[in-house]
Amino acid sequence: MSLDSCCKRLAGLLCQGGISMQRTLAKMVEKSGLARSTVMAHLKHMKVNGLVEKEELVQGRVGRPKVLYKPSPKLLQMSKTKSD
Repeated sequence: MSLDSCCKRLAGLLCQGGISMQRTLAKMVEKSGLARSTVMAHLKHMKVNGLVEKEELVQGRVGRPKVLYKPSPKLLQMSKTKSD
């Protein structure tokens, strides 16, 4: 599977040196320089294709849960193959 430039940028944030990095949406927007809507659309595309996993952390009774995105084993393998 080939990734477009935005997905590659996000994959690079999630797989740094072949190591899984969990990131929030806000952190990915900040680090990638992409618009929030662009990051959300590409993360959704990557999740549908089994490249990204989403985890919700409930931090109390009030407010939205914190959402963390992390690379799937498939994306980690792809990133290791590219760096070799």
